[in-house]
Amino acid sequence: MAITMVSSPALVFLVVASFLCTSTQAQRSSCDNSFSFFEEGIAGNVTHCRKLRTLGAELGWSYRNTTPNVTVNIVFSAIPSAAGGWVAWGLNPGSKPQMVGTRALIAFRRANGTLEMNTYNLTRDTMLGCKLQPSPIEVQVRNMQANYSEETGAVTMSAALSLDPSTYNISELKHVWQVGSSVVDQVPQKHRMRLKNFDSFEIIDLTTGRGFRDTGLAKQRDAHGVLSVFGWGILLPIGVIVKRYSRNISKNQEVWFMLHVSFQISGYTVGITAWGIGLALMSNSWHFNTFKGHRTIGIIIFCLATLQMMALWLKPSKTNEGDTNTTDRRRRYWGVYHQLVGYTLITLITVNIFKGFAILRPPPVWKWMYVGLLAALSCVAFGLEVAIWVKQCRNAKNSSP
Repeated sequence: MAITMVSSPALVFLVVASFLCTSTQAQRSSCDNSFSFFEEGIAGNVTHCRKLRTLGAELGWSYRNTTPNVTVNIVFSAIPSAAGGWVAWGLNPGSKPQMVGTRALIAFRRANGTLEMNTYNLTRDTMLGCKLQPSPIEVQVRNMQANYSEETGAVTMSAALSLDPSTYNISELKHVWQVGSSVVDQVPQKHRMRLKNFDSFEIIDLTTGRGFRDTGLAKQRDAHGVLSVFGWGILLPIGVIVKRYSRNISKNQEVWFMLHVSFQISGYTVGITAWGIGLALMSNSWHFNTFKGHRTIGIIIFCLATLQMMALWLKPSKTNEGDTNTTDRRRRYWGVYHQLVGYTLITLITVNIFKGFAILRPPPVWKWMYVGLLAALSCVAFGLEVAIWVKQCRNAKNSSP
């Protein structure tokens, strides 16, 4: 019996691990030398084309070695996240492809339907919410053009850039792209706070068209998600079911109690590992502070789970009265508290896992697989509750005169 119950969550763990590891891999595909969003003729000088991994954006380019700088013709296309929004693409001369420090091109439609395109310096003040104003950049930009497609809703930008090879290496070019939902008084407003917006960066090799990114953050997300689902979302609920219904399954309570403790300790150990990785994600990435609800519930889960684990040492001991083994008043009160905290913990865990799904946005099938797992555990618990009720009714009927 114990072997069957342990192997089942292990199988689910492998499935969940598989989906989280695969779902966070960027879906890359190349495009031919034309863009589905572009008006005919706009990408005339493009010799390379690439579909970027987030926000449905596409980038086309050509380059030639000139003296003293390299001339790069770029065409960028994306659909703003709402009507009246904006699109942006830029280069970062720093050590990382990130928003702060990016020299950007941003285009949007004015209220009269015409398009505006300017250069911008994105600074830390921009990240903190200061008004974003057009400003000159050290990159020489020529032939800036913008186009809007009524059919697709895409905004397309094109320009010729003169890049200093000592600052911008075309084999390791750090570029960033973004879309926004609104423009107020000709000022682009903040973009949406979603992972796909935060992940819109990479290092690209213009000579081959390959894009690269640091996979460390993605691996941490994978580990956080896998361990959270397996520890908090699978092992702990199974441990609760084992404890609640074991007295009606077998008279050997010692074995079932140890099985309950094993599930709870294992789930807690895996869960706090996931929690620790979550703390690391928050400390290493400023944007993870955006997901305050998920973070707050995670902290509450850690505190309540730690409190539950202390039951191994704080649970009042049994006392003997006459020839029978009874529970004193403190033990009864403690039992009510322990169950209340346990059920609250399971509820918060379920809510937070679904919040995690909303943040990571994996393919819907995986969320429904977790729903199916919850439904299966709920059916098991409901069936055991019915069995207990039927057994109690029969015992009451047999004992009545």
